[in-house]
Amino acid sequence: MSQPSEIKRKPVVSKTIFYGVLSLAMYGLFFNYSSVLMVYFTKGLYYAALPILTVFAFSFVHAAFASNVWSLLGVEPSHKQPQPRPAAQPRPAGTTKPQPRVYINT
Repeated sequence: MSQPSEIKRKPVVSKTIFYGVLSLAMYGLFFNYSSVLMVYFTKGLYYAALPILTVFAFSFVHAAFASNVWSLLGVEPSHKQPQPRPAAQPRPAGTTKPQPRVYINT
């Protein structure tokens, strides 16, 4: 491998390991202390925010880990240039829009 790609790859490996270990640690702590967490999660009032914050923390750590794994495997998003939208064609002269009509049956 060339030198620049090796330099770029090293931080990705360290981030992947960091987020992987952090993810495993979070799962381990939450499974081992699930009874204590349930006491706090079910108290209500301000404690009702704890499950939501927990989900956000898990989501962030897992997404960072997954993103770094994909980058490490070489899967990157394509950066396509957006296609310009064609200009609207003017309506030919002499044509009108259809008008709604109301009929009353008597």
